[in-house]
Amino acid sequence: MITKHRLAGSLLVALTGAAMAAPPLEAELVGAFFETEQVDVAVSGSVVVGVTSAAVQGGKSVDNLVLLHAAGDPQVCLTMLSRDGVYYSRNTFRLPDAGTGQAVRLPYRSSLRDRLGNYEASDLAMRASAGNCEHSTNLYYVLGTAGGTAPGTIRVFVNSFGATDVFYRSEVQGLEGACTPITEGRRTSFDHWCDIPWPGRSAERVDIGIERERYGREMPPVTLTLVLLPQD
Repeated sequence: MITKHRLAGSLLVALTGAAMAAPPLEAELVGAFFETEQVDVAVSGSVVVGVTSAAVQGGKSVDNLVLLHAAGDPQVCLTMLSRDGVYYSRNTFRLPDAGTGQAVRLPYRSSLRDRLGNYEASDLAMRASAGNCEHSTNLYYVLGTAGGTAPGTIRVFVNSFGATDVFYRSEVQGLEGACTPITEGRRTSFDHWCDIPWPGRSAERVDIGIERERYGREMPPVTLTLVLLPQD
């Protein structure tokens, strides 16, 4: 049985069908592009490692990532972390001044595209959070792909930190379910993903909580404020 928790924050749903139909604007990279590959990586303490739509298919999608330019902080921090912990990137982007309400592409200047293309959907977590990369927040944009298929599902990548069961819950939208453990391969940086049904075509806000248990004992829950993509 999933223990109920009061969820703080809200999931910001900001892309309209018109915004997605128009050619996306382009964000500007702030500073030098940072990415690294190494065998031994110090994994962060974040439970939520990635937030995308199911339309994002691992490293094959890095050149076409889009989000909605919502009102608020003009910067966004994009991180990518491979499940095996080998690949890591962390970059701040500045959103266009006049682009509020429009789709914005994040130009990914990787020099490792060939190797990134080998990472499948279950191998590479992407997370776009509001503000620069020195800023801590629970507000995330659900990443989509320019010219891609309708998002359909919210996909949250989770580092369970030893939990035996991981769940998602939205009390307002009446959504709840179990997350899927990743049982094969190296699981250094994340070991579950949660495929969350889209909370209705007209939804503009939804509260999502990630709950974990270790042999029936509750672990601290995590609340998210996420950005949904339109279904059109």
